[in-house]
Formats: sequence, C-alpha cells, structure tokens
Amino acid sequence: QERDEETNYNLYYFSDFERHNAEIAAFHLDRILGYRRIPPAVGRLVDVVKEIKDVTTDRKLAKTFFNSPVGNVCFFGQCSYYCSTEHAVCGNPRDLEASLALMLPDISLAKRRSWRSPWRRSYSRSKLAKWETDPDYCATVKKTPPYDKGTRLLDFIDLVILDFLMSMSIVYTLQDRVKRLSAELTECYHSNALLPWFRPQLLPEQKFQRLRQC
Repeated sequence: QERDEETNYNLYYFSDFERHNAEIAAFHLDRILGYRRIPPAVGRLVDVVKEIKDVTTDRKLAKTFFNSPVGNVCFFGQCSYYCSTEHAVCGNPRDLEASLALMLPDISLAKRRSWRSPWRRSYSRSKLAKWETDPDYCATVKKTPPYDKGTRLLDFIDLVILDFLMSMSIVYTLQDRVKRLSAELTECYHSNALLPWFRPQLLPEQKFQRLRQC
C-alpha cells in the first residue's frame, strides 16, 4: 500500500497492511499525549540493494529479492502471512521509503517479561472475544494478577487509548479526526472499542482532560 492509501473498509482489522508512516505517527502521538512509551521512529529513504540485500546475513531473506515486471527491486521476507511475491515490498526502483525505530536490547542483555493483553482481539471472522460479551469482564481483570496491584493496568490503558486513536481509519483529515475524537470522548460509555477503558475509576481526570485538549 502507498502511504496515502486508505484502508479498505471491507477488510477485517487483521487483514490491513502495516505502514511505515503509522510507526512514525505513533511516536509523535505518544509524545503529544505525554506517555513517552513509544520508541523513537524516523523516516528514511533506503536503498534496498545496497543497504539490505548486499549486507544481510539472513540467507532466507536474501533469496526473496526479485525484480518486478517494471524493473523495481522487491523482497518479502519470511513470515506466516503476507510474505509472498504478491505482498512484496518494492523500491522505486531501489529506493524505499521506510521508518527506522530504536529497538530494545536483545533479551539476553536486558531480561524482561511480557503479558498478553486481557482485551486482545479474537482475530476471528465469527468468534467474539470474551471482553466483547461479558459485561463484568473489566471487574474480573482488575482482580487478576498482575493487574490487581500497582499501576500496571493504568499503564496498559494508556497504550490501549493510543492504539485506538491510531486505528481511527474512518476519518480522512486532521479536522475530522479531532471532531471524531471529541465525539468519542463524550460518548465513551457507548463505544464498544473503548468500553473497558474509559471509566472514571480507570482514566484519571488529568489524562481525560489531556485527551480532550489534544
């Protein structure tokens, strides 16, 4: 997809392509909201031959490079979905607009733990997630480790709100986006996507007002 191409509304959320400019936007939105949780990301023009193909030590990746029918250099990597010639990333003819992000150190250097989101999607065309059907699900999560102590749940809510704002693909301009956000904040209790998080006891007044200000 091109950087200005809109999401196809007939696709499920798990069928949309990830775009480099979304990574950059996430970093700046995170700074505007004052969260300071998204790794720095910047835009760059990358020569896919000189800076990727010729220097990679990943033989499997190197074998995926090919020339498109119009002479652009493309590659597609290795993954479970969308890694094929039909979903390749292509230069023009070798220059690729991309984003570069600061990565966390290898886990061998900086040990850390991770937890699956209690409000993760079902990634199914027919099955709803438990939080979408259980009205008391939020109360259950607040009693479940590690979300029952400290600020972990509140910190998680920060990222959920940011993720929701990044996913507002039904608006086209910044002005429309602001109007949409204002409406969502006003009618937060009626929003299925935000139902578990926009509760007075979970979203401090200061953060709520910051969102409205933005």
